[in-house]
Amino acid sequence: MAISDLRRRILAGALLIAAVFTVIQAVDYRQDAPSNDTYQYAKQTLRFLGENSAQSVHDATVMYCQDAGNAAAAVAAVAAEAASATPAATAASAYDECLQIYRNGLTPSSPRYLAIFTSRPGYPLLAAPIAAVFGLRFGLWAATMLCTLLASLLVILLLRAAGCGVSVALLGQALYLAAPTGYWGSRTLTDGPSLTTALLTLVGAWWLVQHRTKAGLWLLGGGFVTGFVVRYSSEQMLALLIALAALAALKWVPTARHRDMRLLAAASGIGFVISEVASTLLGWPGVSDSLQDTFTKHFLQPDVSDPVTRLVRLDLHYWSSFPSSEPTALLTAVGLVALAVLLIRRHPVYGILVAAVALTGVGAVVAHPVASQSDRLMAPVWLLLVLGLPLLVAQRTTARPAGPEPTTEPSEPRSAPDSAARSADPEPTTDPSEPRPAMAADAARRT
Repeated sequence: MAISDLRRRILAGALLIAAVFTVIQAVDYRQDAPSNDTYQYAKQTLRFLGENSAQSVHDATVMYCQDAGNAAAAVAAVAAEAASATPAATAASAYDECLQIYRNGLTPSSPRYLAIFTSRPGYPLLAAPIAAVFGLRFGLWAATMLCTLLASLLVILLLRAAGCGVSVALLGQALYLAAPTGYWGSRTLTDGPSLTTALLTLVGAWWLVQHRTKAGLWLLGGGFVTGFVVRYSSEQMLALLIALAALAALKWVPTARHRDMRLLAAASGIGFVISEVASTLLGWPGVSDSLQDTFTKHFLQPDVSDPVTRLVRLDLHYWSSFPSSEPTALLTAVGLVALAVLLIRRHPVYGILVAAVALTGVGAVVAHPVASQSDRLMAPVWLLLVLGLPLLVAQRTTARPAGPEPTTEPSEPRSAPDSAARSADPEPTTDPSEPRPAMAADAARRT
């Protein structure tokens, strides 16, 4: 198949999936129950558009109460329909009541609490130009939607780089948008932009270990920088885990012991240190502030003297009750762990890197073991499904029905594209233990 035809197939499929997802999310985006976090990002967006503090508080409160009114009216209408009665609240009445309650803005409003959000300027900066043209609420929603759709395209890019065919890569995109990654990515929060920067970083890391050194380093650095301005706490954890993943691959995967893997470990480690230093110099909240926020009800109570001890106790309680917390919690956990193990066994370096990014979700819940937030914070773990299952499916479906697989020496070219790549670059373009095996190459030729 000609390259132009292949690109058209990918583009057409990706746009169709993205369009369906956008329509589904756009149907009732104003009915989504608002959150205090969204209110804080709305205030920042308005400040970037030039409003003063008092005006931004008022306008953000108006937006919050409009959404709260719509959500309350929708709930009342459903309840009234079930009881064959008149709705207890309308959007207008709920809006007026909300404005009365929050006439001075939402609380908490202490400087320490606000600093948590002002240290995440990336999302409001992205939303500001859209909000200036189409309005505040649409601007906040469109910014997260654009990031989530971009993330779904990065999934295609990564799966293609891992050796998957067009259909399998599009399956990965669909899984990303259908899984909790798509749901939380479309909320007016930083989760969508943060997941996008994590995937950008992962693509850079994978390109780097495939010996696409310059492009890989650019994407890796771009992911760290954008992740820092979107939500630096997540970016720091990501940089640390990728550095540890690269070190693990160097120790336990013989074919990964090459210069670019060492470069990935060093670059990620340096990225972590720079991020820590930069956030400290900027005066942004650290781990201590985050713990105090959790245990003082957003700084409404005095600081506790033993936040670490309290965190350990809270984690023990949360994780011991996690398997029975929801009907599908145990099944989901076992399934994702099995996927991770299978992926690492069959594609060690790729699996280790994907698992490292997925573990940022577990790390976020360990740092904030609050049941009401765990589903959102855990969203990155679904990357194991999104980036693992399509690759495993592709390998399974392209296996030959009979006869042994031909063995290929690591030094021998596996396919014409690999041979061409080696002729252009003295270093091998693929790791023989990684996810561009002979089966995947055969599938690509059949595609």
